[in-house]
Amino acid sequence: MRSVPEILRSLAPEKKVFILGSAFVDVVVRVPQMPQSGGDLEGECRTTTVGGCSFNVADVLSKFALPFEALMPVGEGMIADIVEKAFRERGYPVRRYSDRGDNGWCLSLVEPHGERTFVSMFGIERRMSLDWFDDFDMAEFDLIYLSGYQAEGENGAVVLEALRRKRPDADLIFDPGPRALEIPAERMKVLLSLGTILTINAQEARAMTAEPSAEAAARILSHRTGRPAVVTDGARGAVLAEGDVVRLIEGFPVDVVDTIGSGDSHTGGFIAGRMCGLPLDESVRLANAVASVVTGREGAATAPTVAELLALHG
Repeated sequence: MRSVPEILRSLAPEKKVFILGSAFVDVVVRVPQMPQSGGDLEGECRTTTVGGCSFNVADVLSKFALPFEALMPVGEGMIADIVEKAFRERGYPVRRYSDRGDNGWCLSLVEPHGERTFVSMFGIERRMSLDWFDDFDMAEFDLIYLSGYQAEGENGAVVLEALRRKRPDADLIFDPGPRALEIPAERMKVLLSLGTILTINAQEARAMTAEPSAEAAARILSHRTGRPAVVTDGARGAVLAEGDVVRLIEGFPVDVVDTIGSGDSHTGGFIAGRMCGLPLDESVRLANAVASVVTGREGAATAPTVAELLALHG
C-alpha cells in the first residue's frame, strides 16, 4: 500500500459525489464527567460552530479541493442564518426553504478523555420534501452519502424515495451512526440493498450485529450489503471487510482532544479516495489519516488540507 503522501499526490476526481443531509450549529461544552439526574455540573463553553454529519463530510472534500454537489437544506431562523453565513464563506450553494422551520442544533458535551455525548435538537434537516430533489439528476452521481439521522421517521421515507432515483451501480455511502437501531428494520433492509457501503464505528457496528469484535461485526455487515464495510475502531484504525476477507488498516498516533466529527471526517476521507479511483485499502488509509487530525482538534468541521497532511506525513 502506498504512503499517505503518495496517495495525496495522486488525488484527481473521477466520479461525481452527492452529499445528502444536515448542517446545523454545534455548541461544544467541556464537562468533568457526564451529568447525573438532579445534579449540578459546571461546564466550559468552548466553541459554537457549524457542523452536522453532512457538513463535516463536505468539509473534507472542500479542504481537498474536490468537487461535490449537496442537499443540506437551510431553513428560516437564527440557526439557519448562522448556517447560511458559513455556507457563503465556504462557497457552498445555499438552498433555503420556507415553511419547514429553523435548522437544528446540537449540544456536544465533551469529557476529559475526548469522548462526546450529543443532545440534538432537530430542525429542517429532518423535514425534507421530495420535490427538493427535483433540482438534481440523482442518476448522474456515482457516490451518494447518507447519514442515519436523515433515515429516521417520515424524513427517512422521503430520502428512501429519492434514493430510488439513483443508478443501480452507484454507491450509497451510508453511516447509520448512533441512530442505527432507531431506523425501522424494513427500511434498513432496503437501505442496505442499494449498493451500500457502510461506514460505522465499532460500538455501533457491534450493536447492529451483536458481535463481540469490530472484525466480526464488519464481516456480518459486509455480508448483509454484499459490498465492502468499513468499521472504525479508535486508535487501532479501521477494519475493512469484503465478505469473509477482513483486514485491519492501521491508524495513526493522536492526542485526543475530542471525537466530534471524527467519524464523519473518516467517511469524508474514504469518499475522497473512492471518488478519485483509489483502491479500498488506500481509501481507508487516507480516511484514517484525516480522522486522526480531526480527533486532535476541537469542534466540528476541522478537516486538514492536503498541505497540512503532507506536512504531517511527508
